[in-house]
Parts: sequence; structure tokens; C-alpha cells
Amino acid sequence: MSALNRDLGSPLEEAAQWFAELAADEVDPATERAWQRWLQADTRHAVAWARVEEISARFNALPASGRAVLVRRDALGRRRALKVLGLALSGLALGWNRPDDWRLGQGAELSTAVGEIRAFELAKGLSAWLDTDSQLAREGPSAQWRLLRGGAAFENRGGAATLQLETGVGELRLGLGCCEVRSRDEGVEIASYTGSVGLFPLQMRSQTLTQGQRALMTATAVRPLGRVDPGRQLWRQGRLVVDDWSLGALVDELARYRPGLLTCTATVAQLRVVGSYPLDDTDRALAALADSLPVRVERRLPWWVQIVPA
Repeated sequence: MSALNRDLGSPLEEAAQWFAELAADEVDPATERAWQRWLQADTRHAVAWARVEEISARFNALPASGRAVLVRRDALGRRRALKVLGLALSGLALGWNRPDDWRLGQGAELSTAVGEIRAFELAKGLSAWLDTDSQLAREGPSAQWRLLRGGAAFENRGGAATLQLETGVGELRLGLGCCEVRSRDEGVEIASYTGSVGLFPLQMRSQTLTQGQRALMTATAVRPLGRVDPGRQLWRQGRLVVDDWSLGALVDELARYRPGLLTCTATVAQLRVVGSYPLDDTDRALAALADSLPVRVERRLPWWVQIVPA
């Protein structure tokens, strides 16, 4: 592996770099032996290599239009970003992007592809917004659902039964109000935007999450995560508004909305970012970053984009 890329930040990035080197027209035996040594040095390397092969296969299966790279740039400064935040939050309060009316029987499954956000009316007065690469399944009556993967926001406007959502580590219940639920490796993250949410972990007593609170629920515990960020709701409108995020955190979030692999080198990961970025056009978001930060966007493979120092 070249010295230029030695500051790659994870086994996944290292695997992608090896994939790029082995995809060259001519690969010498020494490079192949070095790759084999890397592959066998750590079980995480084998897992990462399998993931890179999966990403490549999924990307190559996309139609050509889905792989197009947009070059139009749209840098957004702090003042404009915060103005957008205020307008968009007002839009949420007014009910922008209300979900369509869906008639969903028992056993129905709702899902989204990578980069897709969809809105559903689960029952009268009960709405759901399904985030990228997510899946819900109806478990019984119209207000009983299970989150199979990904994340979703729910709003109970009254007139509907209490939402009962199974998560794998426990159940949450939402009466009148709005909340968000996201699957994490260690459990589920829950944010209460309005109203209160009842949390029922599998192996501990129930707790209540009040308006403005966030928590991580596991099967055995509920761990507070501080206050909610109202701007995070804007993914429902297809926008990601950030204020003083690290570039690494922003890249991780944008990566969920695009096929392939999106990374940044460790040397730029701690740059601070403010702005409003489109989730339905992540190439434009990356172009905006390149306009506003001392970075450039490199396409190392058709499915691997990396942000590096300018």
C-alpha cells in the first residue's frame, strides 16, 4: 500500500485501498503477497474485505444513471445554513411533506432503499417517515409495528391508538407527540421531539422519555444521551443541517444516503462543518464541502469516494 494512503482510518478504508490496487491493469506478485499478509493479519481485515466486495457488487448492479457524478457546486455558509434551519423548522411545524394515505393490512412491510425517504400514514392520525435503507413491519392492529432495520420518525396527531413499536431490545409507546427511533449496534436511539415516549426494555423496568430528551435503549438499560437537536428532524424534508459538526461525523451521516463507500482521511476528519446539505443529492453536498473547506473529493474507485486534504 502506498505511503500516501497510510493514514486511512479503518479496516474498511484499507480494504478499499487494497481493492483499488488489485484492480490495476498490472499487479505484481509482491503486491498480491502483501495483500494476503494484510488479509490474514486480523479477522477485521477479512470482514472488511468481504464488505468491500459486497459494496462493489451492489454498486455495479446499479443502472448507469444511478452512478452519475454531479459536479454542480453549492457552498453554504453559516448564516445561510442557520436561516435554512429556521425556515425548515417552521415548515415542519406547518406540516410540510405530509404522508400519503396508505391502507396497510396486518403483515404489511414498508421499506426504503439506500438514499430513499418515504412517508406513510399508518393509521388515522398516525404518520411515519422511513429513513434511508430502513424497514418496518406491521405486527397486529394498525398501531402495532416492528422496526426491522434503519430508522423512522413517528407522529401521533390524536385520533389514533398509542403507537407500539417493537425494536428487538424492547418496546416504545407513543401517545400524542412526535419521536424518532434509530437502530444502533448497541441498541436503539430514541428522541422525543414533542410529547413523551414510554420505554419498555426487555429486561428492566419501564421509563419515560419526556419532550426534548434522547436516550439509548438496550435490553437491560436506558442510557440518557442529552437533549435533542431540533435540526436533526429535517432529514424528513431531505436536508441535513449541521452546526459545528466534525467532518468525519458529517461524512458518516452522508454515507448512509448513497451507494458505495464514502470516507475521509484522518487528517481532515476533525475539521468543523456548518451548513445545510441535500440528502437526495450527496454529490452536490460533497461539492459544497470542497468549496468551503481545505479538502478535495477523490473518486478512488467507481464506488469509493474519499475526502482528502486539498
